[in-house]
Amino acid sequence: MALQRASSDNQDRKSKNIPIQNQLPTRWIIDGWELPSGAILAPMAGVTDSPTRRIARRFGAGLLYSECISAEGLRRLGKASLDYCRFHPEERPIALQLFGSRAEQIGEAARVVADRFHPDLIDINCGCPVKKFVTKGCGGALMQSPNLIGEMVAAASKSGLPISVKLRTGYWPGIETAVDAAKAAADAGAALIAVHGRYVRKAKGTQADWNPIHRVREAVPHLPVIGNGDVFSPADAKRMIDETGCDRVMIARWAQGRPWIFRSLQNRDYPDCAPTTPAVVEVVELIGDHYRMMIDLFGEKTAVFRMRKQVGWITSGWPGGAKLRSEIMLIPSAGGVIRRLNDYLDIMGRDWIIADSPTAQELEDYEPAGE
Repeated sequence: MALQRASSDNQDRKSKNIPIQNQLPTRWIIDGWELPSGAILAPMAGVTDSPTRRIARRFGAGLLYSECISAEGLRRLGKASLDYCRFHPEERPIALQLFGSRAEQIGEAARVVADRFHPDLIDINCGCPVKKFVTKGCGGALMQSPNLIGEMVAAASKSGLPISVKLRTGYWPGIETAVDAAKAAADAGAALIAVHGRYVRKAKGTQADWNPIHRVREAVPHLPVIGNGDVFSPADAKRMIDETGCDRVMIARWAQGRPWIFRSLQNRDYPDCAPTTPAVVEVVELIGDHYRMMIDLFGEKTAVFRMRKQVGWITSGWPGGAKLRSEIMLIPSAGGVIRRLNDYLDIMGRDWIIADSPTAQELEDYEPAGE
């Protein structure tokens, strides 16, 4: 796929893979579309469905990623896998993320995606630490086999769409394979590399190490590199870019229930941005919008079930939030939830500002799910 610097003189799209270094953030053209300047919402299984992605985009999120989708399910044309691929036009540019264990499997799935859905990018999940992925040779297990990652990229590239990979530092702590995997992917024609600064195994409770992101950035200077891991403030985002040289940051935990944080992450001058925290009344209105989109896509029963985690994240840290959440978990309708939230505002007030960062307990409880 053609990947080049952005330019005002409309250069030939087959030009060299050269980023513009004098613009903040660095601009990249991938197969004719420009990588958005905003921070990226990480792909998270059971979280980053289409309505959640659209809410994030509303606040300025950049490139969007689907939840991880089974390559085997796609090659068999399974309904559930096909449904995960559907997206709204306002989500472009969007990457559909696939997981699988064999190059030919990924290649066949990529052709299905290209023929039926035409996303802007196909991403290969090479970093998920969840046991059900790893034990089947998918996700993070691939960090043990950089050459296989390259073969997957080559197979997927035959679909005609640009291909990216999401990597981790390595599989076992102390055995770093991110640079080898990035080089293999780049040599096979990858258009973008994302790196989470943790190992696959024994990662829970550890602090992200951004040094491997820097090493990948140096190893593939002709490709955009995305950094991921332990970004919980605009200052963190700027520090990651300054220390690693990555082109964009990818946000997971910090964005859960806080889509408004993307408003302050659309350029590299992050610490000078105004606070993004909205008043609680605005957040309740946002929850109502989110429910409506979820109902349109899933129907009310499924929407109410899937929104429980979103409402749980959003109300974390609210005065009396634990009692409020326990009541909401028992309400079977979206309208009932919104009425309960408005009753809560009548008692607690409508003009206070909610927390903009995850609590220590939220971080402790977080379990990566397909990101």
